[in-house]
Amino acid sequence: MKETFKPNLKYSIKTPTGFQKFGGIRHLQKDKHYVIEISNGKTIKCSDSHPFIYNGTEIIASELKVGSLLDSTPNNTLIVKSIELVNKSIDLYDIVEVEGGNIFEVDGIVSHNCDFISSGHTVVEGEILQWYQETHCEDPIEKRGPGGEFWIWEYPDYSKDYLVAADVARGDSRDYSAFHIIDVEEMKQVASFKGQPGTKEYGNMLVNIATEYNNALLVIENANVGWAAIQVVIDRQYPNLYYTYKNDGYHDPDVYYQKGYDLKDKSQMVPGFTTSTRTRPLLVSKLETAMRERAPIVKDIRTIQELFQFQWNGSKAEATVGYNDDLVMSWCIALWVRDTALKLRQQGIELTKSTLNGISRNTGIYTVNSISKRKDSGWTMNTKDGDMDTTWLL
Repeated sequence: MKETFKPNLKYSIKTPTGFQKFGGIRHLQKDKHYVIEISNGKTIKCSDSHPFIYNGTEIIASELKVGSLLDSTPNNTLIVKSIELVNKSIDLYDIVEVEGGNIFEVDGIVSHNCDFISSGHTVVEGEILQWYQETHCEDPIEKRGPGGEFWIWEYPDYSKDYLVAADVARGDSRDYSAFHIIDVEEMKQVASFKGQPGTKEYGNMLVNIATEYNNALLVIENANVGWAAIQVVIDRQYPNLYYTYKNDGYHDPDVYYQKGYDLKDKSQMVPGFTTSTRTRPLLVSKLETAMRERAPIVKDIRTIQELFQFQWNGSKAEATVGYNDDLVMSWCIALWVRDTALKLRQQGIELTKSTLNGISRNTGIYTVNSISKRKDSGWTMNTKDGDMDTTWLL
């Protein structure tokens, strides 16, 4: 894909909140594009990852269907009349770095550009996110669920360990429940979900999915409504649920071992992952470091799109107003606990090795040589008549 960028210092662009300054125009050439006919008679050509807006939430072009609704102006809604994927090279132009949220209007349709290539406001640099979008993001091999919200890139491999990290929403608002499944060893995203099921339904879904992926370590954020989903997991007696110590929300295995915690004793622990003012900065730091090093493999374009809107607001990292960070926060938890899970597993391996190495083997007590050395082996007994040979007891 060829790409150039022309900065803008002169013009403004129309947005739902009035005319705003923007950083420039990005020119790219892609080998395929969508042609979308809208109910206002306009036709739009765009890339498969171009984000539109409906009801304040972004929806990318590849997820649109005939009948999909799009935000229009002023305060109106348009309908997708037809959509066609054209496998033909095309020149595309994107407006980038629009002030006030990167939202702008094109032919009466509200669009969102998420590139932030040179803005520096996102937690993860825009260039890195662009790299992920172009090198790793791909269509899933399967989409499950009534709305196809559960995306799968790899089916479970019996020889691998997996981790499921989940964020829980009420299921009746603009927040979403979300989870990621990662290959623990390779730090690879193999499946993800973003939807609005009820908490009980979501809890059952998590148990079923975690069971399918080799009884994966199931990590559920336990704030507020998270407890409702966790209770379903406990009621179903899922054997590999993540726990946190009540008086230590640090989630660090080194701290656990230094303090002598018994990781098998659940009486002093609470189920789920506790995100607090102490742990949230650590999660964000883990996210920024891992993505900067390009260590994890991210397949989901939805995750990348959320990361484009995950920005610094002063000293706090959060989603841009009107957007969600459900996939982002569950991804942060996945990256953090993944390292924890690896450490705990290695600690267990080393402990097992130490135990086995401490076991000695005695092979001589039934041999002729051992009997001939019975005085050294303890097979004599002192009596008034002298030492008595007790090897006959053998």
